[in-house]
This record gives sequence, C-alpha cells and structure tokens, in this order.
Amino acid sequence: MKFVLFYLPTVGTRQQIESGMLPGQNTQAYQNMLYQISEQVKAADQLGYYAAAFTEHHFHIEGLEVSNNPLMLSLYLGMQTKNIKVAQLANVLPFHNPIRLAEDIAMLDQMTNGRAIAGIARGYQKRWADVLGQVYDVGATFSDKTETDRRNRELFNEHYEIIRKAWNSETFSHQGENWSIPPENLKFDHSAVGDYGKGMDDNGYIKEVGIAPKLYQNRDIEVWQPFSHSESTWRFCASENIVPFMLNTDDTAMSTLINAYHEEAKKVGRDIAHGDSIGVFRDVLVANTDERAHELAANGNGFVWPHWFGELGFNEALRREGETGKIKGDFKDLCDRGFEFIGNPDTVNRQIEQLVKKHNPEYLLMWQYPGLVPHEDMMRHIEMFATQVMPNWADSKETQSSSLLSL
Repeated sequence: MKFVLFYLPTVGTRQQIESGMLPGQNTQAYQNMLYQISEQVKAADQLGYYAAAFTEHHFHIEGLEVSNNPLMLSLYLGMQTKNIKVAQLANVLPFHNPIRLAEDIAMLDQMTNGRAIAGIARGYQKRWADVLGQVYDVGATFSDKTETDRRNRELFNEHYEIIRKAWNSETFSHQGENWSIPPENLKFDHSAVGDYGKGMDDNGYIKEVGIAPKLYQNRDIEVWQPFSHSESTWRFCASENIVPFMLNTDDTAMSTLINAYHEEAKKVGRDIAHGDSIGVFRDVLVANTDERAHELAANGNGFVWPHWFGELGFNEALRREGETGKIKGDFKDLCDRGFEFIGNPDTVNRQIEQLVKKHNPEYLLMWQYPGLVPHEDMMRHIEMFATQVMPNWADSKETQSSSLLSL
C-alpha cells in the first residue's frame, strides 16, 4: 500500500474561522499554513510517504480550502523535498486551458525530476466554478445528467484528450467540439520553424504544434482522479489507466466500484490484481491514545465535514446499501460509518487491516488539517504513522521508515 498526505489546506484555527475574521485573506494565517505544511511534508519525505497532494478550489476566504493552485503548492513543496511525489487532487479540467495545463504539469515534472503526479477532476463547487467557467460556458456539476452536467463532461473529455496528445506527441493537431488546434489557416511562415522545428507546411501554414518542455525523460506520468462514486467514471479511469480515489465507506458500494474498474481494465488489456490502481480516502490521525486522537480529529474533519462537505453532498458517499433518508454526517456518524481511521497505532492498524482484507487498495489517501489540528500533534502523527503503522502495510521498496524527528 502507498500512503499519501492530502492537504486542502485549511488556513487559520477553528476559533479564527468561527469568528468570521476571514483567515483565508490573512497573511499571518496563510504564512503559518505554509510553514506547517512545509515541515510536515519534509518530515513525510524523510519517513517514506509516497506522495503529498493538494486540491483546487477558489474564493475560500473562510479559510477552509485555500488551495487555488495545487500546481504551485506542488512545486513549493517539491523544491523542499527529495523523494516524495507531489500530486494535485485535482486540477479541474473544464475550467483550464488544456494546453497551458499540459505545459504547467510538464514544467512541474521537470523541476521535480519526475516526481509529479497529475490529478484531474470535473468540478462541483458552484461558487467558484460558475464564475471561472464563464469563458467556456461551463459550470459545476454533481453528475446529475442535466445540460450543465453534459457540458461539463464534454469539456472534461476534450481537455483530457488534448492534454494527453500534448504529452504523448512531439507535435499534434486536434479538431473537436470546442477546440481547433491549430486554428484553420494559421500562417506563421517563419524560417526558424522550417529549419529547426516541425509542424509547418511548405507554404508556411502551421499544421501541428508541440509543447516544450515535455514530461521529465518523456515519461508516462501517473494520473489520479478524485472522488467520484459514479460507476461510469470508474470505468473511464480503468480504460485510461487512471487511479480513481473513493470516498465511499459502504463495503457493497466500494466493491461495486472496484469490480467495475477491474472489469473495464481487463477489456483494455490491463492485467492487474484486485485493488491495484485503486485509492481509498479516509481521515487518518494517530495519537498516543484513542481518546487523544478523537479529541484532535473532532476539531479537524469533525469540524469541517458537517460545516462544509456534508452540505455539498458528500454525505452520499457515506450511504449504506439500501439506506434511505437524511444522513447526519456529524463526527460520530463519520466514525460509525468508517470514514475516520483514528486512534492509537494499534487501533489504526486494525482499521487498515479490515480495509486491506476486504478491498486491498493500492493507495490510502489521508486527510491533513494544518491549523485545525495543532502542528506539534500533526508532526507526531506523521512520525507515529510512518514508524508504527506504515511498515505493516507498505512494500519495503516504498517505505524506508525511521525515527528521524525529535518530537
């Protein structure tokens, strides 16, 4: 199993957020966040974690998800580390220029010597998606089969296709519903292109373009996608060799998605074991005692989920097979439904053991809350998890855990 730290990240303490001081716009609060994630990811790098990942959301003046550019955060942490991979969960494709995004990820990959992981998603938060999406006539979606959903999916698919072409070819062209690359009758007629480049015909018309730089050593980059519980999305990921991450906690729902993924993977000739290329997302926190871990987690995800994610529809990922009615989604409910992997090392080991026995995912994505959980406790959690939990589940080649921190 590979272990990934996932940062929203939160800016400000719970008291600052609840006071309405808008810590997302406060320089000191933002600088505190940067310091904390830097120290935590540098420790994770030394302790053998597989990757650190950052989300993309905008306008979070409240401080809950101040992560408007996960590529810049990936580069910021990549420049401070040596081995840990840096990922985005995710770049929201319908709202990006796909060529610019392909270039930016390639630059990140070069600057980190091949440690970049590319994350892609469709976008669900209307406050920012419907503002930023105006130029492409696209908005947020919850995969509800509406016209907005159709348009979002159309742009997602076409932008993904363009990005893949840009990465995989020296030069390329594309004709789609939304993009003509290059546009028709683009005459450049520059001698340097004819003498030293590619993509221009004898009459000086540009027929293909290419990005520079390419991915590090022109490699096949790992691509991740969060957090759909749509079977069609999981089949798409399987067909494209993308790692999907699930929020679901119900074993039947999890098995349905995993089985769909592996069924589709076989159709395209991917021979993988059960659970390979699958990611599971949980709130994970280790402390000396179960009581202390619950106390800390109650101020982390126990605060954020019911005040933010539950109202955005994420409670549906907690629904049990056949269950109807409203889901509470409070901290106790999150614990009872199995989203919280929290406790002393023995407790968390038992929780992971059950996950492995039932589903055997290749990746465990773990929520991190700088600010809401004190930095000293987060540092201790990162070390304790690496030294007392990871060795039981990680391949030896992926984990070189040692007690490198003095806490």
